Amino acid sequence: MTSQKLARVGWTALILALLAIAIGCDDRKDAELPPTVYSLSARLVLPGVAQFADLKENMLAVAASSAGTYVYNISNASLPAQVFHYEQQPPFYTTFANIDPVNHLVLTVSEPDLEPGDKYPIHNYETGTVIGYANFSGGIEETAVISDENKFFAWRSDNGGGDGLVYSEFCYIPDSARWRPTYCQDFYFPFIPGNFRIRGFGVSGDLFAVAQSNFQFLLYDVANGTSLGTIPTPGDPQDCAWYGDNVVVADNFFVTIMNVADPSAPVLAASLTIPGADRLVRVVLDGDYACLLDDADGFYVVDIADPTTPKFVQKFDLPEPTSITASNGKVVVTDEQLGVLIYER
Repeated sequence: MTSQKLARVGWTALILALLAIAIGCDDRKDAELPPTVYSLSARLVLPGVAQFADLKENMLAVAASSAGTYVYNISNASLPAQVFHYEQQPPFYTTFANIDPVNHLVLTVSEPDLEPGDKYPIHNYETGTVIGYANFSGGIEETAVISDENKFFAWRSDNGGGDGLVYSEFCYIPDSARWRPTYCQDFYFPFIPGNFRIRGFGVSGDLFAVAQSNFQFLLYDVANGTSLGTIPTPGDPQDCAWYGDNVVVADNFFVTIMNVADPSAPVLAASLTIPGADRLVRVVLDGDYACLLDDADGFYVVDIADPTTPKFVQKFDLPEPTSITASNGKVVVTDEQLGVLIYER
């Protein structure tokens, strides 16, 4: 064999060895941090504009504006199965829809405010019957349903006549086989008019974390109706979610994580700048991932397994996103142009 052939053989062996090492290194990196956390599984195009979605377990409620409210079973994320449709009647349109898979109920929030009528029906999505109407009014920034078996709580922020948090409660009475309402208005202490507004809120047991428009979020204990104090953030908080003893804040350009194990002495765990973010307005959690909606361009995924060192891992570009929700390894985003997008990991 000539010296040139020997050289070529030697170089070939060296290249193959280096490739093997590189592939091995890539495998190890992939195991630590997958390059793709979520992938698109399905897209729902509805007759109305997709305004809002709420996912719990595998049940998904969608507010579709003039087309009303839809409920889907997305156990198979790639083949969503419609189980309920509440058709709105003009001039009403659905702006929020919240799901209660425990009692098989769905709440519809309708606009416009000035029209009279029962605009906040609560349906049993299996039978299609109305069990009652939430005691809501205008100025709603966020809604949430928190339920136990035979108990249904529909929460809303109130930036209308009496700024604060309010809920409508329904209890199922077995003796009469009926749902009966009890109301608690003005539950939350009143704000100073014109000072600041409630934005999004997150719930953990009896504790509420409420994002406010004064560069702070508030901790509130609903068990005894007391404020535990306000906490400033580096950005402009828009929404909150709980991760153990931590509050994760959609903080405009940042994701801010505050440890509130001792509510009297909160500690800033981390504040991560999200590159390219214009305005992070919502945050939802799916396992160790925080998914943050940017209402200008899509949503971002951040690994918060270690709350002191959050890691930005993925971004999805969308033209006109309106809401985000997550559960059971799935993230659902509504977009005015694209409809309902279901992602899975």
